[in-house]
Amino acid sequence: WLKKGVPLMAFPEGQRSPDGRLMEFKGGVFAMATKAKVPIVPISLSHTHAVMPGSSLFPVQPGKGKLRVHIHKPIDPEGKTDEELVALVREALLSEMPEDQHPLPKANATDEIEEVKKLEPVP
Repeated sequence: WLKKGVPLMAFPEGQRSPDGRLMEFKGGVFAMATKAKVPIVPISLSHTHAVMPGSSLFPVQPGKGKLRVHIHKPIDPEGKTDEELVALVREALLSEMPEDQHPLPKANATDEIEEVKKLEPVP
């Protein structure tokens, strides 16, 4: 379908975010675009979680005046790896999303161990 010019809308995360923040991407969407040699057009959607949380079957409040959609310039997959496409799409999406929808920084293992040590009682 993609090669015939039929557009496909897909969410690269593969599921709804539980907290409204951008999650890690799955690779299928990027592989499809690369194989079909079609551009990827990132679309930033802002504040959707406030209107319809991931755990909800129906909107919890009206979206008028709250939701924001930004259509970015197409990204040509030719000559790019899936990892490069992921980075370009993520950068585009985040450029038009509010900070409260950006992923939280990942803690490294050392930081996590130090946090646990703080909670452990000292003998």
